[in-house]
Amino acid sequence: MPGVLSATPPTAYAGGPIQVAVIQFSQGSSGLDATDLAVIQDVARIHRRNGGVVYIYAHASHDVYASSVSRLRAGNLDVSVKRGVAIANALLRAGVPRSAIVMEAYSDEEPIYSTTTARGIAANRRAEIFFDF
Repeated sequence: MPGVLSATPPTAYAGGPIQVAVIQFSQGSSGLDATDLAVIQDVARIHRRNGGVVYIYAHASHDVYASSVSRLRAGNLDVSVKRGVAIANALLRAGVPRSAIVMEAYSDEEPIYSTTTARGIAANRRAEIFFDF
């Protein structure tokens, strides 16, 4: 029938966190470069327009070389915390209030890419940024 849409309309957003950015890191690093800071400025602009809570989930991927498993785990957790704190501090400097930032560090416990390839391992060195409006 002409003029009749047969496609199903999209469903409305049901709520919950929305991923807005991923920042990649070099091995053992928590440093932010100019591109990362530009992304963080974009996140701050989204917050100014919409409010909500910014969630930072920081990860590592066997970043630390250590003499024991316990030292390896502690080192990877430490680098994850440093990554999350670096992003949180940059968001604070960009004007996002402390009360709107939640940071969690996951060490190397939640890889989302293969840990059997150099590319996968590097991609797991990340911090994911989500909004919950």
